[in-house]
Amino acid sequence: MRKLIVFICVLISSFYQSQENKNVKYVSGNVFEINNQDSLSPLPGVNIRFLSSTTGTSTDNKGSFKIPYTPSDKQLIFSYTGYQTDTLEIKNNKALNVVMSEGKILEDLLVEFKKGSYRFSKIDPRNVHIIGQDELRKAACCNLAESFETNPSIDATFTDAITGTKQIQMLGLAGKYVQMLSGNIPVIRGLSTLYGLKQIPGPFIDQISVSKGSGSVVNGYESMVGQINLNLKQPENAEKFHFNFYLNQAGRNEYNTFYNMDFGKSWSTTFLAHFEDQSRINDRNVDGFLDNPLHKDYIFYNQWNYRSRLIHMEVGGSAVFSTMKSGKRIQWADSATTTQPDYGVDIENSKVNGFLKIGYLFPDDDFKSLALQLSSTYNSQNALIGESDYNGMQLSSYLNLIYQQEFGKNKENNSFKVGASCQLDSVNENLIRRHLYDNSISGLSFKWLEVVPGFYGEFNHNSEKFGVISGLRLDYTSYYRKYFVTPRLHLRYSPNTDLAFKIMAGSGRRTPFMIMENIGFLASSRKWNLDSYGLFGLGQEYSWNFGAAILKEFTLFNREGTLTIDAYHTFFENQLVVDLDESAREVDFYALEGKSFSNSFQAELNYDFNRRWSLRTAYRFLDVQKQYQSGLKEKPLLSKHRGFINIAYSSRKHNKSQWKIDFTTQLIGSQRIPYTGDNEPLFQLPLRSESYLVASGQITRIFSPQVDAYLGIENALNYTQNNPILSSENPYSEHFDSSLIWAPIFGRMIYLGFRFTLKE
Repeated sequence: MRKLIVFICVLISSFYQSQENKNVKYVSGNVFEINNQDSLSPLPGVNIRFLSSTTGTSTDNKGSFKIPYTPSDKQLIFSYTGYQTDTLEIKNNKALNVVMSEGKILEDLLVEFKKGSYRFSKIDPRNVHIIGQDELRKAACCNLAESFETNPSIDATFTDAITGTKQIQMLGLAGKYVQMLSGNIPVIRGLSTLYGLKQIPGPFIDQISVSKGSGSVVNGYESMVGQINLNLKQPENAEKFHFNFYLNQAGRNEYNTFYNMDFGKSWSTTFLAHFEDQSRINDRNVDGFLDNPLHKDYIFYNQWNYRSRLIHMEVGGSAVFSTMKSGKRIQWADSATTTQPDYGVDIENSKVNGFLKIGYLFPDDDFKSLALQLSSTYNSQNALIGESDYNGMQLSSYLNLIYQQEFGKNKENNSFKVGASCQLDSVNENLIRRHLYDNSISGLSFKWLEVVPGFYGEFNHNSEKFGVISGLRLDYTSYYRKYFVTPRLHLRYSPNTDLAFKIMAGSGRRTPFMIMENIGFLASSRKWNLDSYGLFGLGQEYSWNFGAAILKEFTLFNREGTLTIDAYHTFFENQLVVDLDESAREVDFYALEGKSFSNSFQAELNYDFNRRWSLRTAYRFLDVQKQYQSGLKEKPLLSKHRGFINIAYSSRKHNKSQWKIDFTTQLIGSQRIPYTGDNEPLFQLPLRSESYLVASGQITRIFSPQVDAYLGIENALNYTQNNPILSSENPYSEHFDSSLIWAPIFGRMIYLGFRFTLKE
């Protein structure tokens, strides 16, 4: 009888519980993030709860969630490390699709999550970090070459002390080994490798994605040590109107503006314009040479977007016109300075680009698509540097056809991309060099057409614990008349939502542009020795890159932080060697015979002390060596050790106004200086430079969402390189050299700026 009573009670309880469960309502949905390939990725581990409850749930490995609610539950909270916690009003139990990004509209819901302006991706198997617009505004981000002042992974250095040309370095290697993309289309390559960085104004940039190691095979074969993808202002991310004015102590003034407009439901456009002028003469060290070139730059960019249910299209173009004058001339001279003889530098750049991206979305599958990318660029560069006369022209065209689709039982986790691409380059470079000290004349001329068709495939898997990007390319170069294979592999293992281990490996190739990539050496009396150089004999530069990274998110004193540690090894199978060590009177070019490698280690910590103060600190070690004619040597003008600290402060908002303060300092370690022992004693340099500190800071006052102003200082400690130009008093002597630059040339500089923005 007791057993029967117990059984009946359990049965009744189960009945009522089942009835109660039938009456329970649920809110379900999916949470995604936008990765740097402009596609959606499920976001596992997002914490979800109602404001009125202490219990909740989290998204699974597919980014899905399901949580019970009652009529009293109105506010649903989404929280995730790296995103600002936000609240969503719930009006019914309709399925939600939440994209955690900078404001996306889906099914009449507006969900805004404020991402950090500097963040690392845990989900992407590649070692990727994102630099947002707020991060770019922490310093005087006047152009792309100056956009990495608060980034410890990338350096920007001058090629020489006269032309003012900047180049970037990643993993201890020159920027020519980093693939530069805009909207996933290659943009800065060949003749624009150096000057192209200056031709992208900072205010034009919405976001920069930096990937260390070899990149995706979808974007080509030229990513050797890294990949930088720019997302410029376009109709989908640009404010309605923006105007920016910048002025610095050296007399450089810039004007940037863009305007965004919709035409009907499907079409929209953004027009961007930039003007830059440097007319003030600066010669602080009184050596007769300008510290900053005089220049005028005009840059225009226009993009049109079309969006329908099945067709997405982007079409646009850009134009760059730039003139620059520098050197040493009578009309610029201080009366106390000896001005004879003149040494003029005149450089003109013109660049026109057009592009088209069109994608077809299959109606039966949200992820399946077919996309076509087209781009064509004409680039003309003329330079007169002293008695050296250079003329360069490049016409490039690019085509890429991409098909992508999900597959398998768990379609959200598995996808593949296949496609075909073709890169065309028609190049004509001519150089005439005259040396007055021995009345010698030499000339170089390179003219070639290279067509590189290729096919590729890439497999992607992304689940809660594992991520894989595995790709393979097969290309044929008509110039070298050979086929080559490019493999790439990226792996991620995440034992939990706060920790990710990544390893990567791959190869890359590129065709060297010998003259333009070394144009800084024209600002010297060094003779170019090409006795052992042959373009056909050299072949493509060819390297392998291997790396590993650890990403750990942590909580300390109830505040979030991120620790990243990575190490990379790059070695070259074939490389163009530029040798400054045989003699201070010449620069030798020849094909690599022996070793050439780079070892890189970096540890970076990002931590928020509280809502107002944040810290970024890093240490980097580089071991870069190459086999020269005189033996295996450390790469010159590169510091092995570098320390980095960035401190940022944001005040409380009061009537929509706010203060922001940023301070950055870097410790630059000693660098090897190329051999100058065969110069006269007056023009000999030490074997190594000294270590030094560089500090900068900026104060920004936000008056309203529309108006803000900033005041900053660069090189606050006023550290400069002594005697940056050898034999500056006689630029036509055999000792003249402005290419041995290891420290800042221009001292302390104050700048200010003003921004006006209409978001709607």
